[in-house]
Amino acid sequence: MFTLQTSYPVRDYEAWKKVFDTDPAGRAASGARSVRVFRDVEDQNSVAVLLDFDTKDAATVFLERLRSQVWDKPEVIGQLMSAPPAARVLEEVAREGQGAG
Repeated sequence: MFTLQTSYPVRDYEAWKKVFDTDPAGRAASGARSVRVFRDVEDQNSVAVLLDFDTKDAATVFLERLRSQVWDKPEVIGQLMSAPPAARVLEEVAREGQGAG
C-alpha cells in the first residue's frame, strides 16, 4: 500500500472542502482506494489529506496531476494560503492494532 500525503493551510476550510469534494483531479478514476481528510486540532484551517493507492506509480502519477492540473488552477489556489502544499508518497511497511493482519 502506498499513501500520498498532502498538507497545507487553507484560507477557509468550508470553501476548500467544497472545491475538494468536486474531485478536480479525479481521485476515484486515478485508483485512489481511500481518502482521509484531517484538520489540525489547534488550527482548523490546517488540512492534511491521505490517499491510498495500490502502487507507487499510481500515487506518483496522481501527485503529478495535482501539481500540474489542480494546484495551478486559480479557483484552487484561491483557497490555499501562501505556503505551497507539501506532498510525499509513503510506503506502508507495518501495521499494528485492531484489524491489522
